[in-house]
Amino acid sequence: MEVEEVERRSLHDHGDPCVPESFFDRVTQGLRNDLEHERDRRLQLTDTVLKHRAEFAFAKLENERALTSLRDELRVARGNVDRSRAEITALQTLVDAHHREHKALCEMLERKGVLHRKKQRTDGTA
Repeated sequence: MEVEEVERRSLHDHGDPCVPESFFDRVTQGLRNDLEHERDRRLQLTDTVLKHRAEFAFAKLENERALTSLRDELRVARGNVDRSRAEITALQTLVDAHHREHKALCEMLERKGVLHRKKQRTDGTA
Protein backbone atom coordinates (compact mmCIF):
# COMPACT_ATOMS: atom_id res chain seq x y z
CA MET A 1 0.00 0.00 0.00
CA GLU A 2 2.91 2.35 0.65
CA VAL A 3 4.06 1.97 -2.98
CA GLU A 4 0.66 3.02 -4.24
CA GLU A 5 0.71 5.97 -1.89
CA VAL A 6 4.15 6.99 -3.13
CA GLU A 7 3.01 6.75 -6.76
CA ARG A 8 -0.17 8.70 -6.05
CA ARG A 9 1.63 11.43 -4.18
CA SER A 10 4.41 11.69 -6.77
CA LEU A 11 1.85 12.02 -9.57
CA HIS A 12 -0.67 14.31 -7.93
CA ASP A 13 1.09 16.11 -5.12
CA HIS A 14 4.50 16.80 -6.66
CA GLY A 15 5.72 20.05 -5.29
CA ASP A 16 2.65 20.32 -3.07
CA PRO A 17 3.52 21.94 0.26
CA CYS A 18 0.92 19.68 1.88
CA VAL A 19 3.13 16.60 1.38
CA PRO A 20 5.01 16.01 4.61
CA GLU A 21 8.76 16.63 4.50
CA SER A 22 9.45 13.30 6.21
CA PHE A 23 8.01 11.46 3.20
CA PHE A 24 10.59 13.02 0.88
CA ASP A 25 13.29 12.36 3.43
CA ARG A 26 12.33 8.67 3.60
CA VAL A 27 12.22 8.33 -0.18
CA THR A 28 15.54 10.16 -0.54
CA GLN A 29 17.13 8.04 2.17
CA GLY A 30 15.80 4.88 0.50
CA LEU A 31 17.30 5.94 -2.82
CA ARG A 32 20.61 6.75 -1.12
CA ASN A 33 20.62 3.33 0.54
CA ASP A 34 19.88 1.67 -2.80
CA LEU A 35 22.66 3.65 -4.46
CA GLU A 36 25.13 2.75 -1.71
CA HIS A 37 24.12 -0.91 -1.95
CA GLU A 38 24.64 -0.86 -5.73
CA ARG A 39 28.06 0.80 -5.32
CA ASP A 40 29.09 -1.85 -2.80
CA ARG A 41 27.84 -4.58 -5.09
CA ARG A 42 29.76 -3.09 -8.03
CA LEU A 43 32.95 -2.94 -5.93
CA GLN A 44 32.48 -6.56 -4.87
CA LEU A 45 32.00 -7.61 -8.47
CA THR A 46 35.05 -5.62 -9.54
CA ASP A 47 37.13 -7.28 -6.80
CA THR A 48 35.85 -10.70 -7.86
CA VAL A 49 36.72 -10.04 -11.51
CA LEU A 50 40.21 -8.82 -10.58
CA LYS A 51 40.77 -11.87 -8.37
CA HIS A 52 39.64 -14.22 -11.11
CA ARG A 53 41.79 -12.44 -13.68
CA ALA A 54 44.82 -12.86 -11.42
CA GLU A 55 44.03 -16.54 -10.85
CA PHE A 56 43.56 -17.01 -14.59
CA ALA A 57 46.86 -15.28 -15.33
CA PHE A 58 48.73 -17.48 -12.83
CA ALA A 59 47.06 -20.63 -14.18
CA LYS A 60 47.93 -19.60 -17.73
CA LEU A 61 51.55 -18.96 -16.74
CA GLU A 62 51.70 -22.34 -14.99
CA ASN A 63 50.27 -24.05 -18.08
CA GLU A 64 52.77 -22.29 -20.33
CA ARG A 65 55.64 -23.41 -18.10
CA ALA A 66 54.33 -26.97 -18.07
CA LEU A 67 53.98 -26.88 -21.86
CA THR A 68 57.54 -25.60 -22.24
CA SER A 69 58.78 -28.35 -19.94
CA LEU A 70 56.88 -31.01 -21.90
CA ARG A 71 58.26 -29.66 -25.17
CA ASP A 72 61.79 -29.83 -23.74
CA GLU A 73 61.19 -33.42 -22.60
CA LEU A 74 59.82 -34.31 -26.02
CA ARG A 75 62.86 -32.78 -27.74
CA VAL A 76 65.19 -34.79 -25.48
CA ALA A 77 63.17 -37.98 -26.03
CA ARG A 78 63.26 -37.51 -29.80
CA GLY A 79 67.02 -37.00 -29.62
CA ASN A 80 67.32 -40.22 -27.59
CA VAL A 81 65.19 -42.08 -30.13
CA ASP A 82 67.36 -40.80 -32.98
CA ARG A 83 70.54 -41.87 -31.14
CA SER A 84 69.02 -45.27 -30.37
CA ARG A 85 68.08 -45.76 -34.01
CA ALA A 86 71.61 -44.89 -35.05
CA GLU A 87 73.00 -47.36 -32.50
CA ILE A 88 70.60 -50.06 -33.70
CA THR A 89 71.66 -49.47 -37.29
CA ALA A 90 75.34 -49.65 -36.32
CA LEU A 91 74.77 -52.83 -34.30
CA GLN A 92 72.79 -54.42 -37.14
CA THR A 93 75.62 -53.59 -39.54
CA LEU A 94 78.11 -55.13 -37.09
CA VAL A 95 75.95 -58.26 -36.68
CA ASP A 96 75.69 -58.62 -40.46
CA ALA A 97 79.47 -58.24 -40.81
CA HIS A 98 80.09 -60.85 -38.08
CA HIS A 99 77.60 -63.20 -39.72
CA ARG A 100 79.35 -62.87 -43.09
CA GLU A 101 82.76 -63.38 -41.43
CA HIS A 102 81.46 -66.44 -39.53
CA LYS A 103 80.01 -67.90 -42.71
CA ALA A 104 83.27 -67.28 -44.59
CA LEU A 105 85.31 -68.92 -41.80
CA CYS A 106 82.98 -71.92 -41.70
CA GLU A 107 83.25 -72.37 -45.47
CA MET A 108 87.04 -72.11 -45.26
CA LEU A 109 87.19 -74.72 -42.47
CA GLU A 110 84.88 -77.01 -44.45
CA ARG A 111 87.11 -76.74 -47.51
CA LYS A 112 90.15 -77.66 -45.43
CA GLY A 113 88.27 -80.57 -43.94
CA VAL A 114 88.44 -79.35 -40.37
CA LEU A 115 84.72 -78.75 -40.01
CA HIS A 116 82.03 -81.11 -41.17
CA ARG A 117 78.58 -79.69 -41.42
CA LYS A 118 75.43 -81.67 -41.44
CA LYS A 119 73.78 -81.41 -44.75
CA GLN A 120 70.11 -80.65 -44.63
CA ARG A 121 67.89 -83.48 -45.75
CA THR A 122 65.34 -82.82 -48.36
CA ASP A 123 62.88 -85.42 -47.08
CA GLY A 124 61.98 -83.35 -43.98
CA THR A 125 63.62 -85.62 -41.37
CA ALA A 126 66.37 -84.48 -39.08
